[in-house]
Amino acid sequence: MRGYLLDTHILIWLLNDSKKLNKNIREDIEYFQNPYFVSVETLREIVILQSNKKIKLDYDMDKITAYLQKILVSVLAIETNHIKELEKMPIINITGKQHEDPFDRMLIAQAITNKLTIISSDSKFPFYKNYGLKLLVNET
Repeated sequence: MRGYLLDTHILIWLLNDSKKLNKNIREDIEYFQNPYFVSVETLREIVILQSNKKIKLDYDMDKITAYLQKILVSVLAIETNHIKELEKMPIINITGKQHEDPFDRMLIAQAITNKLTIISSDSKFPFYKNYGLKLLVNET
């Protein structure tokens, strides 16, 4: 598989039309320049964040999935091979703290397994490049 996997914050910024999302990345997504994917894990994280009132979106899941279909972003299911990659992936110690975020780790496992480049602004993701992660950093 070839293409890009959007991190949760990238999708949230895309939905909110946030200036935090790099203009070139936004245009590339909106003008169908490459295959783009969103993990079902990202959708699950968004629902949890909204339920806990940690983010505010004017989108429910129906609107999000309709928008993704409109801009031709595919939803990537979690499969057994992703779980196997997650199982062998180390929990990395970053500045004295273990990176145990289950959402991040699943996205990283999916990106590695499917040979997708993940688009993120998460400062922890570059630490996984030694394990096969391809990363495009969102820089504004």
